[in-house]
Amino acid sequence: MVLLTGLFWTKGGSQYTKLFYGLFAVPALLSILVAPHTAARLLREPTMWVFPLLCLWLLTSLYWSTSDDDISGLGKRPFYVLLLFVGCAFLAQRDELRFWNALHLSAALGALAALVCLVQFFTTHLPTQRLVGTGALSNPLLTSHVLGFLCTFWLSSWLVCSERHNWVPVLMFAPLFAALIATGSRTPMLGLTAVTLFMLVRAPKGASLVLAFGALGALVSVLLYPDILLQRGLSFRPELWMDALRQASEHPILGYGYDTRFAFDIPAAGGVLSDPHNVELAVLLELGAVGLCLWFAMYGCIFQRCFVHRHQQKIKVASALVIYGLAAGMTEGSSFLSRPNESWFIIWIPLAITVALTIRKDRSITA
Repeated sequence: MVLLTGLFWTKGGSQYTKLFYGLFAVPALLSILVAPHTAARLLREPTMWVFPLLCLWLLTSLYWSTSDDDISGLGKRPFYVLLLFVGCAFLAQRDELRFWNALHLSAALGALAALVCLVQFFTTHLPTQRLVGTGALSNPLLTSHVLGFLCTFWLSSWLVCSERHNWVPVLMFAPLFAALIATGSRTPMLGLTAVTLFMLVRAPKGASLVLAFGALGALVSVLLYPDILLQRGLSFRPELWMDALRQASEHPILGYGYDTRFAFDIPAAGGVLSDPHNVELAVLLELGAVGLCLWFAMYGCIFQRCFVHRHQQKIKVASALVIYGLAAGMTEGSSFLSRPNESWFIIWIPLAITVALTIRKDRSITA
């Protein structure tokens, strides 16, 4: 719960990270020592074959990286993500129902936090401001990653529910979606659209209804925030991506090295930008074609496992979270492997939840 809700109530990113270390990473490490056979089941998961290879290549790239950060600190980051996988897998194997209930409770607390953010926002904001959020949240765009993740959880939970008259997910979704609109970020809208289109295959009737409400929500958003949603255009994304591809072509195979800083000269933007605003482009720039192939292989393994268990409701929700993260990462994000922060909500948390559930389902089948 700290992992999914901590950003709403901690004092800063540093405190949130420390709480993750103390309340999640350390217990996950202890679980490896106490129950190694449980952690060993991760090795049967194809995703966990590719992830270590990606990490090994990432660590190797530090030899030619121009990062100014301490190498030992950068080298710990893959280990933190590994402990996230281990912790989620351990919890799901010990008690899948409790693990799933913890996700629901965390998402419900997130909806309550979104409601608090909305009240605070509408009582203090200026007309030109965007919702930032409470606690450690400090940027509307990054806040939208967290809100979008929680929106996706409740939206997909409702769509896969056999009893469609259960309106609890809808009630939870409402404040989260309202807060998401108030951030003024268009990236999560792309992610939610992708999720809805994906769910058209899995739950066509409900997803069609969501598309209709989504169109209405888009209209309301344009009416409430026309300056934010329309006048910004494409925010120089095409020019930015072209310059990123140009720089990537100069070191196409090996990349520039993990955590290398970049400068993208976009005259129309009136300055130099440092973020490619695309997760896959960031991987290509830093880790080259080798790293990008491993990145796609990791996601390919995830989707293959989701397809195997495609009839399981929990797997449908987990796969929707992965779809959301992939779509959101197409127009935002560059910190693809960092300490625990908002970017984990569109990359590593969805992957860890999915891996944990697929391992549990495999165990149930063979039991």
